[in-house]
Amino acid sequence: MRATTRDDGFTLIEVMVVIVIFGVLMAITVTRYDQWQAASDQSGTANEIEALLRSTHQRAITDGAALCVLFDTTADEYAVRQGGCASPGAVVDGPRDVAGSGTHLASPTFTGSGGDGVVFYARGTATGGSLKVTRDGSDKTYTVHVEQLTGRVTVS
Repeated sequence: MRATTRDDGFTLIEVMVVIVIFGVLMAITVTRYDQWQAASDQSGTANEIEALLRSTHQRAITDGAALCVLFDTTADEYAVRQGGCASPGAVVDGPRDVAGSGTHLASPTFTGSGGDGVVFYARGTATGGSLKVTRDGSDKTYTVHVEQLTGRVTVS
């Protein structure tokens, strides 16, 4: 039978040190993950708005009728309506919440539509302008641009 020695295991202090180090590393990781998730939500919202505007532009051309995308920055949502934004018609899509946790729609500035929405016309043009996607606790801002002459939608 083998005699037990003092080197056969870990002391309580060694185990506690390892647990504390592991806890600190997990706290750092969770904090970084939350920040990454918030940034990902903001980027995803900007991309979602871009896709919405592009599909609405295409639908206006295909249907041969003007479509308005109205943005409600207080509720962080949009609605797609028939006709122009000055006198919108029936709801085609929405209202839908597009912003993630801590992400907000801000500063819609579209010419010729009262500022809160963009109109895509059957001939392929649009009311040019932009919309900002912001996030609480961050200076990062995504701007969704719509060109007036072509209706082209980009994010910067």
